[in-house]
Amino acid sequence: MKIEQIFVKPIDRNIQGVIKVGQSLDENIRQELEEYVVTNELQGHFQTLFDAYLHSVNGSTDKMGVWIQGFFGSGKSHFLKIISYLLDNKEIANKRAIDYFKEDHKIINPMTIAAMDKVTDITTDVILFNIDSKSDAGGKKDKNRFQYHSPFSKFGTSISEARSI
Repeated sequence: MKIEQIFVKPIDRNIQGVIKVGQSLDENIRQELEEYVVTNELQGHFQTLFDAYLHSVNGSTDKMGVWIQGFFGSGKSHFLKIISYLLDNKEIANKRAIDYFKEDHKIINPMTIAAMDKVTDITTDVILFNIDSKSDAGGKKDKNRFQYHSPFSKFGTSISEARSI
């Protein structure tokens, strides 16, 4: 037996080494949704995010955004893109993004899946942006001067408060 035979998928397939916000080829999106691994830590982040989203829809809140923070290579952009596909109710290869999660049992907690199901039925405008490319600041050390309203100006809104994950 060869090592490559123990893998489910061909080991010589094209894999996007770095996930970037803005990559939108359907084949890349399908691969991301199929191969996304939800770790134990991410299980909790999915629950926190979708519970907060449902709370904002079912009740009154002024918490209008989410801040995702982590070290380089920790999966922030990948997590963000997956969340955007779910919120946008993205359909790829005749399957909704949520279906990739349900069919592969990516989320263990049935309450989280139920929340995700409810959220995908809500019309949501998804806006992805890279803070470096939208910042009016001159360098990395000046990121705290980022103008939060700039990517949202076409919607006539801004982020007033962010919820930390």
